[in-house]
Amino acid sequence: MIAPPSFRAALSFRAPLSFRAQRGIARIPIVWLRSLCRDDEENQTPIALISQKNADSLSTGTLATLARHGFPIECFCEIREICGHLRQVFFSVPVERLDHRRVGRRSLVALVTGVRLAAAVALTVPLTPTVVLAQADSTRGPAAGPPVRHIATATAVSTEQIGSISSVRELPDGRVLVNDGARRRLLLMDTTLKTLAVVLDSLTEVENSYGTRPGSLIPYLRDSTLFIDPVSYAMLVIDPLGKVTRVRSVPRVQDASRYGGGSGGARAGVDGKGRIVYRIPARPGPPPVAPPRGVPYFPPEPDSAFIVAIDLETRKVDTLGSIRIPKSASTVRRSPTGGFNFYEVVNPLPSTDEWAVLSDGTVAFVRAIDYRIDYLSADGTRTSSPKLPYEWQRVTEEDKQRMIDSVKAQQRRSATNSYVSSMIRWVNMYGKAYPDSFAVPEGYRLQNGLSRDWKLPPGLQFPSNYIFACRAGETPTLLPIVADSSRGRSPGEGQGGRQAGNRPIGERGGVDRPFPDRPPRGGMPGPGGRGDAGARPGAGGIPDGPPGAPEGIPSCIPGPVIVTGGNAPPMPRIRESGVMGASDLPDYRPPFTSGAVRPDADGNLWIRTVQPRPVPGGVIYDVVSRQGELVDRLQLPPGYQLVGFGRGKVVYLSMRDAEGVHLARVRLR
Repeated sequence: MIAPPSFRAALSFRAPLSFRAQRGIARIPIVWLRSLCRDDEENQTPIALISQKNADSLSTGTLATLARHGFPIECFCEIREICGHLRQVFFSVPVERLDHRRVGRRSLVALVTGVRLAAAVALTVPLTPTVVLAQADSTRGPAAGPPVRHIATATAVSTEQIGSISSVRELPDGRVLVNDGARRRLLLMDTTLKTLAVVLDSLTEVENSYGTRPGSLIPYLRDSTLFIDPVSYAMLVIDPLGKVTRVRSVPRVQDASRYGGGSGGARAGVDGKGRIVYRIPARPGPPPVAPPRGVPYFPPEPDSAFIVAIDLETRKVDTLGSIRIPKSASTVRRSPTGGFNFYEVVNPLPSTDEWAVLSDGTVAFVRAIDYRIDYLSADGTRTSSPKLPYEWQRVTEEDKQRMIDSVKAQQRRSATNSYVSSMIRWVNMYGKAYPDSFAVPEGYRLQNGLSRDWKLPPGLQFPSNYIFACRAGETPTLLPIVADSSRGRSPGEGQGGRQAGNRPIGERGGVDRPFPDRPPRGGMPGPGGRGDAGARPGAGGIPDGPPGAPEGIPSCIPGPVIVTGGNAPPMPRIRESGVMGASDLPDYRPPFTSGAVRPDADGNLWIRTVQPRPVPGGVIYDVVSRQGELVDRLQLPPGYQLVGFGRGKVVYLSMRDAEGVHLARVRLR
């Protein structure tokens, strides 16, 4: 491909607008060139436009004709309201930065080659000295669409001790099936979210055993529900009354873990034909050229996945469509022992499509590149929505480089801290000595649970409030939390704690009560499942624990059993990591992330969007109707998560506090 020619344009006060082009042909998409008119509106003579459907670029012959007539190929000028007077002039960006979201593939146009363009197109422009040339940039200006509404009240709140809420399924009579994956229970609650029965229990000796791993709920035909056990490969059919009526095997054992969404984020559903719809990864193809004998071939990671539907009776699998997934890569290096080491290359700005199955069985594909939805109906009809309003944010080359440098710095810190921790354990467990060049980086913090007699590297000491490993035969106990006056905390307000009677969303009942304007104390779960992420002893926090666990500081931490003898492993090394280059990152920030799409019970799609700038409060969802129109925008209360829907604009939210996880029922207006 030959580099695109330069584009030059001169515009001065009451001066002509000239187009010039150098030699060169580029096979590129072009923007829409609006009709150019004479000064009088009665004799309008358009220079352009030929519509090209389903075309990604102009043919080489057309470009050659344009270049021969002297018209610029690199850029075109978008001119508005030039019949009579030139009101606005917007110069398009260079070819490599064309805004493809504003230029759909079906709206590409080409200049009529029969019009002679050898001479420059001149327009006498009555401008004022204050006229400024501006680039047409879709990343600025307020996004269209309805205003953001806040979810402020709840009609009911659960009091049951819940470990986690994987999903919620509302039954026809208003009762709710709650999937508690952490405690391996399937609960049946009434309309006030009071537990009525345990449909599936965590015990293994009972008939209604939940299983040993978290299962998944799938809405099925005629208001029934499927429960998938990924361990026993069983599929339980639950009737509209919340009772298990049938047990059958999953249609494909190898896909049992994907029926609940798996690593794909989206949840499986059932289409209009009663088939389970789920996502499977694409398989990499063979190499174009076979590698030499003895040289292994590691295929590149695919950049797409398939959405398929499987019939429960015939077990036939049909492909419904494909979606783009975040670009990923890895580096493979041969180890000194002859093996292979794989190093992940991090993608700091992943862009992905999403999908969901609507309540009527329609499969929706949400495209990230232009933020629109493709629909596949039960009869096989495919339709597309218009592009949804979104305030696109341009990512410049400088932004990409800053992002890459930030990720690399974080990787270096993480790898260095992990290396120091591994070195401390390697030295003390195998009787080794620290290397002479070994140094502890600034800001490193010791992990809790090391033995009292372990040797630390120079410059590192155990803090006064360090929690050591338990001695042989020692049983850990919980010590009370000491108030930290410097941080304004009381004994009841430690890590994830709160004062008694300060329930953030009120007691259970049927009266609407306001949500808090800030996250409930305890916040969202951190790495260990509790409130403030990253809390540590000595900073007013305690080690992380399960929700509802007794508050306190352990006297010691049980350590693993160390078996001595044998050969010592090699000395730890800093693990290699990498970041994708700027050329592999998108030019615009994606409108949503993985797992951001949820279908409600009224045929709408809820899309958790990425806000272009920080917004106080919880996450914001775009609500898109079955017709592909943005009908509402809703913001969740801070600290709450969306877990399910009910008919008639009913939404179920979850929150976590010191007592555990709670379920809230909200009826939208």
